[in-house]
Order: sequence, then C-alpha cells, then structure tokens
Amino acid sequence: MSTETDLSDLATTTARQLQTALIGLFAVEDITLLDNNNRPMIRFGGRLAAGDQGGIFETIVARFERLGYTPILTQEDGLYVVRAVPVVANGKVGKAWVNAMLFALTVLSVLFLGAVRENVDVIAHPLEIWRGWPFAITIMGILTAHELSHYFIGRRYGSPTSLPYFVPLPLSILGTMGAVIVQRGPMRSRKALFDIGIAGPLGGLIVAVPLLFLGLAFSQTGTPHEFMDLRPGEPAAVMQEGNSILYLAAKFAVFGRVLPDPQTGEDVWLSPPSAGGSIAFAAWAGLLVTALNLFPIGQFDGGHVAYAMWGQKAWSLARAFVGLIFAWGLLLIFVGNQAGTTWLVWGGLGMLMGPRHPQPLNDVTPLDPGRKRLGWALILIFILILAPVPLIQTVIP
Repeated sequence: MSTETDLSDLATTTARQLQTALIGLFAVEDITLLDNNNRPMIRFGGRLAAGDQGGIFETIVARFERLGYTPILTQEDGLYVVRAVPVVANGKVGKAWVNAMLFALTVLSVLFLGAVRENVDVIAHPLEIWRGWPFAITIMGILTAHELSHYFIGRRYGSPTSLPYFVPLPLSILGTMGAVIVQRGPMRSRKALFDIGIAGPLGGLIVAVPLLFLGLAFSQTGTPHEFMDLRPGEPAAVMQEGNSILYLAAKFAVFGRVLPDPQTGEDVWLSPPSAGGSIAFAAWAGLLVTALNLFPIGQFDGGHVAYAMWGQKAWSLARAFVGLIFAWGLLLIFVGNQAGTTWLVWGGLGMLMGPRHPQPLNDVTPLDPGRKRLGWALILIFILILAPVPLIQTVIP
C-alpha cells in the first residue's frame, strides 16, 4: 500500500481531487499510483457507500468526467476498488453520410441478389432489379431492426455508439455480410451490457418470425421433380435449408406435416414459382445469423449477455464454445457436408475477437432477477432458432 506522500506533487494534487470526488460515495482506505505519467492512473481501495450501487457509480462517473477521468469499479478479495483512468470517451463516432452510403449500397446489393432469385437477368435488364424487393425488404428489415435496437439502447445508456455500418456483398448468399456498430469505449455496467447485447437479437426476431410465417403461407410445397421438371426416376440433387426447431415447427403449423419428407424429398419451395419463397428464405437466413451471433463468445451479442450474467466465468464458457464450434464444423466437413465451413468461419471470428469479453466500467453491480430470467429465456430462444446443419445436399431418386 502506498499513500499520497509517496506520490509526486502533481500526482498528489490529482489524487486529492479524485479522492474529494469520492466523498460520500466511496470510503478510501488506500491509494496506489499505477504509473509515472503526468496524469497517472490511480487505484483507490476501500468501501462503497450503502445504497443503490448503480446510482452511486453513475455519480462517480459524472464527478470523475469533470476531472478528465473515467472510473472502473471492481472487487478484489472482497475489497472494492476504483481505478481512475485518465481518459474520457468521446461521444462522437463516425460520419452519418458514410453510414447512409453503405446502407444504400447494401440495399442495391440485396436487391440484386433478390432479383436473381426471382430469375431476373439483372445484367441484361438492370431496371428490373426492383423485382428483388421481397427478399431485400425482408433481410434489410431484420438487419436494420437488429442494429437500430442496439443503437438506441446504447444511446439511452450514454454509450459512444455509432450508427450501423452495413456491409454490401453482392456475390454472397445474402447479398450482405450484415452490419456492425462501433463502440468507442467500454460499457457502463453489466446492466447496460445486458440491455444493449440482448436488444439486437430481440429486435431482429420481432421482425423475422412474423415474416417467416408470412413467407411460408405464400409458398408452395412439392418434390424436386415437380419444380425442376425432371422425368420420373431421374435423380435430383437438391440443396435444402436445415431445420431449426422453430423452422420445423413453423412449417408444421402452416402445412400440417413435417418437412422435408425423408422419403420423397417434398419440402417448401423457396424459389419461384413460390410467391413467398424469397421472404421465407430471407427470414430463415436472418434467424440463422441471429442464432450464430448468440454464441456466448467475446463481443458477439451472446458474449455480451453471457458476461453480464456470469462475469469472468463467461471467459471459460467462451473458450469451451469455440472448441465445440470447431469440432462440429470439422465433423460436418468429414462427413461431406460443406455447411461445416459456416461453423469454422464463426469459430474463426470468435478466435479473432478473443473469448475474453472486456469488463464494463461497473463490474460489481449484478443483474436484477428480471434480467437474469430474460437471459435464460434468450438461451431457450437460441436453442429454438439454431440450425446445427444449415444446408443439406440431398439426392432424391
């Protein structure tokens, strides 16, 4: 333990100002200089005042910001610790025109792909690109609802959160790589981390699930031979989207039977002539991407929720889950299912992000029981919407 007398005059003055800012909120028992910079990082050990921990911490944040510092509240061996970091997050993030331009390009990209799905030769007839609207509206609606839910909840908590950056990718299966939001600073608390993390998946699901049922209601079912105009007895190689529990249940609710039929290959046809096929396929894909994003790893949405619920224990869960993803992906490839590459890609993303989710500024105040129940409900949703085998290639005799 070191005291103010151990510090330089400048550091002593800074420490006194910060200690004064803690009066009535945090009883300081020891002060430690953590570096020798002109504006040092300083550690205060002691006891947090009785009362609403979240509200007390927000007051500390406001007082420290006036001094150009940001507090980080943790516990070490039962002792409360406030680390004063000499930086304040800048709330300005990005330029709106960049977000608008990327959004417009992504709309064109998914329109192009949607038109191709409707058998439009967009190269020869570029003005016919508008016919891709069922697919484009569905996928963009799901992505926009997801990202704006993150954005508005983030801004409500005062987080330096950018508008979503959409990523166009015309040659991909969806016409986009999705969207990302830039967070230029740590989350304020576990509560903020939980609310921001869970808002995106819930917002996307509110759009995706009704559109899935709508698309299925206007889709046709049949065998590949019927839709591909093949002679009876001529084998047909078809690529069928994998079932999640929700997708299986939705098809059963709309059509009254389990699809695909394991004997005949009869299934929902998600291409023309099905009027709702593109809508149903985009909704199915949106649900799959939502499920993948709920992996409890790093800064995936599931990683946010897992850390908010379990703290540093979530780091071990993330490492185990990365191993499980790679193992499952390799197994699928070993049995000849190329959908295993999807799992390997997401496992690789998890490795790049790292399994250790950053700590929020207030890493002490736990979630309330209501949020914990909602977190467990999200785990159930994850189980319902995850398709373990996203695509299945089947040869129908």
